[in-house]
Amino acid sequence: MSLKDSLPFRAVRYGFRLPGLLYTRFVTQPQVDRWLKDSQLDLYVHDPERGLLRPVTRSERLKWTMREGLACDAVHWLDRVEPLLSADDVVFDVGANIGTVANWFSERTSAVYAFEPHPDNLEVIKRQNELRRTKNINLHSFALGRESETMQLHVKGFHGHHSLGDAANSPTVGKIDVEVKTIDGFCDEHGIARIDFLKIDVEGFEEDVLLGAAKILGSQDIGVVLFEIREAILDSVNRSAVSVFAPLLDSGYSVFDLNGHILCGEELVKPVDGDYLAAVDAEAVAKRLADSELQFI
Repeated sequence: MSLKDSLPFRAVRYGFRLPGLLYTRFVTQPQVDRWLKDSQLDLYVHDPERGLLRPVTRSERLKWTMREGLACDAVHWLDRVEPLLSADDVVFDVGANIGTVANWFSERTSAVYAFEPHPDNLEVIKRQNELRRTKNINLHSFALGRESETMQLHVKGFHGHHSLGDAANSPTVGKIDVEVKTIDGFCDEHGIARIDFLKIDVEGFEEDVLLGAAKILGSQDIGVVLFEIREAILDSVNRSAVSVFAPLLDSGYSVFDLNGHILCGEELVKPVDGDYLAAVDAEAVAKRLADSELQFI
């Protein structure tokens, strides 16, 4: 063992470093944290490995520290589904939130149609698109559902929880009227014959989005559908996992989890909460999922 690797040497070296470490931990870092909370600058969390860039909202700054803040809470499925995307794909991001995932899609595919009805979220998406000079995101300021109508969006305390119903994700702090259209109607209007990847994150209204896509689902012109099942949220808006799965199963799609396991029997009645995929050729698609060190249901 060399002198540098010996315990006495390492103890002495650490002793010299300790004052600097303590000063950074208890003096410098708190000062930076306070500055971040009060700063008028736009702050972002960056994940260079995945090319993610997420704005830090004002409410988050109240609990912000230099040691916390993932760039995106969807990382667990982004890594898995990346091999399913190609440069020529058309992606629908339904419930685009603040645009982090939409920008991730835009770097890997030809065109992204992002749908987000909340005005504050829309402004964040626009700023992020300008910052990243994104050219292939088509942003639309309405929700997608089972029919064209005006509905009330329940505004939640967290920007990712807004819902067309009073979903049991976080308290409702207000309501605003928003326009709702259907996927089928939008595709007819814009001459879109195929959606290669459909991501749905609408806090309990997944069934409504799928029912509004009955035509394009029926012709099996959606390649892959990604959505989440949260039983408590579905119950709170009078929906169920069975009703979410029904439009997919009726159109010849199979549902599988992020491990590639295809659901059947009781699993389609009482699935474990989590993120799911659906495809007509489910076995072939499941084999293309990327390996990951993260744990999935």
